[in-house]
Amino acid sequence: MVSKRKSNRTADEKSNRTADEPASTEGKNLYIGIDFGTNHTAISTSDGKKNSVLTVIGTPRDAVASKFLQKEHMYGQEALNHRVALNIYRPIENGVLKNQREDIEAAKGLLDYALHSVDACNGAKRYAIVGVPAQASVLSKKIITEMAREYFDGIMVASEPFCVAYNLGQLEHSLVVDIGAGTTDLCRVHGTLPEPDDQISTNKAGNYVDNELVKYISDQYTNVRITTEMAKRWKEHHSFVGDPEEELIMDVPVDSSVLKLTITQEMKKACESIMPDIISGISRLISTYDPDFQDALRSNIWLAGGGSQIRHLDAVLEHELELIDGGKVFKVSDPIYGGADGALKLAMDMPKGFWHTE
Repeated sequence: MVSKRKSNRTADEKSNRTADEPASTEGKNLYIGIDFGTNHTAISTSDGKKNSVLTVIGTPRDAVASKFLQKEHMYGQEALNHRVALNIYRPIENGVLKNQREDIEAAKGLLDYALHSVDACNGAKRYAIVGVPAQASVLSKKIITEMAREYFDGIMVASEPFCVAYNLGQLEHSLVVDIGAGTTDLCRVHGTLPEPDDQISTNKAGNYVDNELVKYISDQYTNVRITTEMAKRWKEHHSFVGDPEEELIMDVPVDSSVLKLTITQEMKKACESIMPDIISGISRLISTYDPDFQDALRSNIWLAGGGSQIRHLDAVLEHELELIDGGKVFKVSDPIYGGADGALKLAMDMPKGFWHTE
C-alpha cells in the first residue's frame, strides 16, 4: 500500500512559491495549515508557500501497470488520469479519514507528498493545524491526529468553518457556511472557539450534488452512460441555482454514441438540492443565538468552500432568508485556500503550551 516516501511530482502540481525564498529554515519553526478535504487537500505554510492537490491516491493494479507507469504511487490529478490502470484510494469520506489501515496509509502518503510539494521537510520544527468538519467526532479527530503526528513536532485539529472565519477576521457575530465535497458545515463565531451547539454538519454537499445530477440526467434520458467524474466536471463549470442564464447543452455518452443533450433543469435541481439543509441550519443557528445579537449574525453570513462558487447561490439564499426576517450573504474570495490559510493563521497565533508535542 502507500508508504511514507518522497514523491515524484508533476509540474502542474508544484507549489506556488514566494519570490523571496528563505536561505535556510534550519532551527526555525515552520507553521502549517492543512485542509484535508474529501475532494482537495490544501496546504499553506508560514514561509509563504501553498499547494492544493486532489485527495486521490493510486497504486498500479499489477506488474504490467507498474512497468508501464514506472511509478508505485500517483497522487491527485495524475492518479485520476491513469485510474484505469490503478487501484484508486480516496481516504477521506464525508470529510472524515476512514479508519481502515489502507486508507490511513494512503492518507500518510498524500500528506507526505503535500509536505514535499511545499518544501516542508527541510529540518525546521513543524507545527500544524488540520481543519476538520464542524461536528467531527472525537474518534475521527484522534485518527487524523495519530496519522499526522509523525510528521510534526506539534499537531492540532480545528473546525474547518472556524478556520475560514479566522482567516477572514470575522470573529464576532459571524456565520460561516462551508460547502465542501463531503460535508456542508455551518458555524457561528462569537469571539471564542466554537462549542458543539455553534456548529451543524450535513452530508448534502458537493458529492451529493454530483450524484443527484447523475440520477436526474439518467431519469430524463434513456441509455445514458454518465460517471460522477463527468457530473463533477459539468458542475464545476456550469453549476447554478435560481433562473438559468443560458441552456446547458453537453456531449453526453448514450450507448456507443455521444449526443448533445440539454441538462439545464437537471443541473438546477441538483444544485438546489443542498439548499433546504443550509437554510434550515442558518435558521437554527440564528434562532438559538443571543437575541441581542441575532440581527448582527444574520447580516454577516459567509459562503466558503468549493460549493460557494455555485452561481447565484448568495442571492438566492438571501431571497429565501427573507422568510425568517432576512440576512446578508457574502462569498469568500478564495474558496480553495480559505480554510488552510485560516488554519495557518491560527497555528501561528497559538501559545506554545497549546501544542500536543508528546
